[in-house]
Amino acid sequence: MVAAALCALALAASACGASSPWIIQTQEADASLTAVSAADPSHVWAVGGGPIYFFNGTSWTTQVQKLEGEPLDVCAADASTAWASGGDVKGMVWSYDGTSWVKRFETTEPTAGSVAVADSSHVWVAGNGDAGSTIYFFNGSAWARQYTAPVHIQDLFALDPTHAWFVGEGKDGGSRVYFFDGAGWKQQFEAPRHEFFFGVTATDASHAWAVGSLEEAGAAVEDISGIAYSFDGKKWGGRSVLPAQLHKVTAADARNVWAAGGIGSNGPVYHFDGGSWAKQFDARESLFDVSACDRLHAWAVGGLGGIFIYENTPL
Repeated sequence: MVAAALCALALAASACGASSPWIIQTQEADASLTAVSAADPSHVWAVGGGPIYFFNGTSWTTQVQKLEGEPLDVCAADASTAWASGGDVKGMVWSYDGTSWVKRFETTEPTAGSVAVADSSHVWVAGNGDAGSTIYFFNGSAWARQYTAPVHIQDLFALDPTHAWFVGEGKDGGSRVYFFDGAGWKQQFEAPRHEFFFGVTATDASHAWAVGSLEEAGAAVEDISGIAYSFDGKKWGGRSVLPAQLHKVTAADARNVWAAGGIGSNGPVYHFDGGSWAKQFDARESLFDVSACDRLHAWAVGGLGGIFIYENTPL
């Protein structure tokens, strides 16, 4: 009965079949989940709608029902440390130390849209406002402005202290990838016209991916395609066009990369095996984020509150 109920909530035949290792794990009622982050198979956080949800390897629980502002993004540093960003009227950043969530910082912008963590002394957050975005950096003891530009930052990712990326859209409508080398931020790539980046990730200095949408003039919303680019350490290329808009991307290694997206009742997950992308799952609700902690475990969250798990454990 429980399995049947979960499959009905997912509204996806593939979620119940043997053709995909993805299944629905839980459905958070009245929540539109915007972000998920996994430190390991038994330490996963998800946010959206106000609460912070936590998976301990067995079940999901509400770790915090409500904070001063609404968390929009979450990033797990390790099993006992996570960071979240969001806000209401002003941007806010919180951290979890294994016991409780505490507010750590406020931005001057209305919201803090994305947070990225390399380690305890390298944390970045993007404050987003009408005039553009500001990246704030935490060095382990204090926050400071690091970079300001007339762009709207969509996603931040930190690999280590000298390799971080963000994707954002400028006032001119162009979508770009920016890179931090330990000294400063600079533009690394500009997408062709009608292409927009929403997510970015990397596994090492020579393997990074950016995903988004291809929005050709006059195209209906349901006809918007997805795009995926790869970075080889020197340049961005390897462009792939996929059937559905992509929101976020995660990678366990160079041969296990997942991108999730969709609009309305379309919520596909695509997998990249090092050579090509292939559809692996459809959640039947738009997926806003995806996170993998290793090649055998990944999670995706959706607009109807669904939390989906990829658990491809060998027999």
